[in-house]
Amino acid sequence: MGINWVRTLFTLWIFISFVLVIYIVFNRRNKGNYDEAASSIFDDDENSLDNKNGQ
Repeated sequence: MGINWVRTLFTLWIFISFVLVIYIVFNRRNKGNYDEAASSIFDDDENSLDNKNGQ
């Protein structure tokens, strides 16, 4: 097996991994998790402001 076969297999492995990550990210089942994570930034800010005002 020459170096070109190793490079080809490595490239295929990276491409398949990339496609898998894209599929997981854009899967509709995970949309709720990503929406919750995106809004958690704003939730933390509101909680910290409430704590400062309450003291």
